[in-house]
Amino acid sequence: MSLYQVQLRVRRALKALFKHDWALLDGDASERAIAARLASHLEPLFSGYNVYVEYNRHGLDPKVVELRSTCRGGGKKLIVLDVIVHHRRNDDNNLLVIEMKKETNSESRECDRAKIVAMKRELNYQYGLIMDLPAGAGAEQREYWEEWL
Repeated sequence: MSLYQVQLRVRRALKALFKHDWALLDGDASERAIAARLASHLEPLFSGYNVYVEYNRHGLDPKVVELRSTCRGGGKKLIVLDVIVHHRRNDDNNLLVIEMKKETNSESRECDRAKIVAMKRELNYQYGLIMDLPAGAGAEQREYWEEWL
């Protein structure tokens, strides 16, 4: 699947999230709750793939990758991904990993970027996306931000 096709589907899912689940963003709900709703909108758009939230397995083992940055001290780290689109127990067709933050989250995006880069390098994910979603009062007046890796 091309990057363009993946981007179209992700943006369609985001449009559905903004339309049907705006109260989560406006109310500054947890990132986990927002990621779960985004995954529910992604799943029908990626037929034949598994879409998961807070995924932390590689086969039956914990998902561990080499973080080549100062994120959490670098080195081999156990990671949990916000949303992934892949085939279970097979690294041949891993499609997309998404790390998301609400704009109200002041944490650096360095660790998110490092996790995505490691997932692409070590586990053959084709695409990665970091996104900041508007959250809190007046969120409907603001746009989301995305960086594709």
